[in-house]
Amino acid sequence: MNEIRYVCLSDMHLGEEDSLLTEVNGNNVDPLKASAVMVHLAECLRELISKNEGPEKPTLILNGDILELALSEYNTSAMIFERFMELVMAKGRELFDKIIYIPGNHDHHLWEMARETQYVEYIYRHPNINLDLPWHKTEMFLLEGKENDSNENQVTSYFLDRILKRHAKLDIKDNYRLRDNILIKIAYPNLGILSESKEKCVIIHHGHFVESKYYIMSKLKADLLNIDCEMPSDIQLIESENFAWIDFLWSALGRSGEVGALTESLYEHMLDEGQMNLLISKVAKNLSKKYDLIGWPDLVEEKILKSALEFVFSRISGGERSLKDMPLGQQTEKGMAQYLMAVRNQIINERQGAPLPSEMAFVFGHTHKPFLEEFNIEGFRMPVAVYNTGGWVVDKVKREDVFGGAVLLMDENLDACLLEMYREYDGPESHRVGVRHMHDGITQSPFYKRITNLVHSDEKPWLQFSNIAHLDVKNRADKLDVRIKNL
Repeated sequence: MNEIRYVCLSDMHLGEEDSLLTEVNGNNVDPLKASAVMVHLAECLRELISKNEGPEKPTLILNGDILELALSEYNTSAMIFERFMELVMAKGRELFDKIIYIPGNHDHHLWEMARETQYVEYIYRHPNINLDLPWHKTEMFLLEGKENDSNENQVTSYFLDRILKRHAKLDIKDNYRLRDNILIKIAYPNLGILSESKEKCVIIHHGHFVESKYYIMSKLKADLLNIDCEMPSDIQLIESENFAWIDFLWSALGRSGEVGALTESLYEHMLDEGQMNLLISKVAKNLSKKYDLIGWPDLVEEKILKSALEFVFSRISGGERSLKDMPLGQQTEKGMAQYLMAVRNQIINERQGAPLPSEMAFVFGHTHKPFLEEFNIEGFRMPVAVYNTGGWVVDKVKREDVFGGAVLLMDENLDACLLEMYREYDGPESHRVGVRHMHDGITQSPFYKRITNLVHSDEKPWLQFSNIAHLDVKNRADKLDVRIKNL
């Protein structure tokens, strides 16, 4: 049938003022109103899904950094999540049957809350003398015949569940009321989907573990113990060694009162090399005046402090997001290959030694740079098809067209298309929504042909979306420029 069975979105950063999906009124976030880009994105998805001929609705996969918990408060992000759900899951107009949420680095704390709740419930139901260790991952193949919600391996978000149940009590218009009993299941850090033949497998991961700074504690352990291994080959070990580091820096610090506001400013500066250098110089000068080192003049202290700050920030800034001339840098490609070896081990363990599927695909976001490409990776029989769904945040003053947002669509055969929604063009040209396929120009799958025939970039609702997104990208970049210069 080649109908849309899976829709994957990532890096919405709901609550962050730089997100195109967050409504901003002047200089303030308005969590009670859906942004124009969000409204038109939902209309585009509705246009596509309405063309499905069968009764089955697709599964929505929210692949990390959906709620912005690093640079926004819980209440703001939660309310904007409600606005999104009103557009796609209103009772009688819902677009999706199931929702799977894969936390990323900016909403990692959702995973911490979910897994701790699951653990508490588990030990309550199983009062053994010896307590099991808490889990740091879920099983990958949550959709493989395990639809019993009482299953021990099913993890749901108590926070998101209560947000949705709260919504039923709100005094809102009937056409915005959510469908009853929406259940959002949590997968972390990987979700696996198998084809009916089990010969094709798609792995969906937010993408933070393809960058070395997110498993820096494992690297530190290896250095201290002189172990020749940059990344553990076990998913449970990767997360258990690094979860506190990820949760602190990328999912908690930005919500720490006035310190959190300063953290957000530092984050915005880190993505602009020139502004970051100016900020480091200013901070070094202020510190050298406030804390005198005996016998050293302020200029010497300032120079030492500047070097120290540059070293610290170089460890946590930069990375893939700082590369503006390529979709994937060499270091990140290496990190992706390392992580996929750990994923390979998880697949083999969970499938109890069954042969590895011959066709593998890896979907991630995180870098905000949409692309699709095949990679030869050791341990896999065929090249791995890699898709990046980009992001919805304009967090750099100078816009680069390598950055943008996309939606991954898959049919019942796990054939995939990347629906590119926008790019950050810096010139007067406006990006048009387009459909990309891994083998476009070589072979055209029935699913790709079908989606291409449905997306008419110069007609409604696609043209409306492109025009609004293009204007909003420029508006967000201009506002960011003012904020950075005023710090």
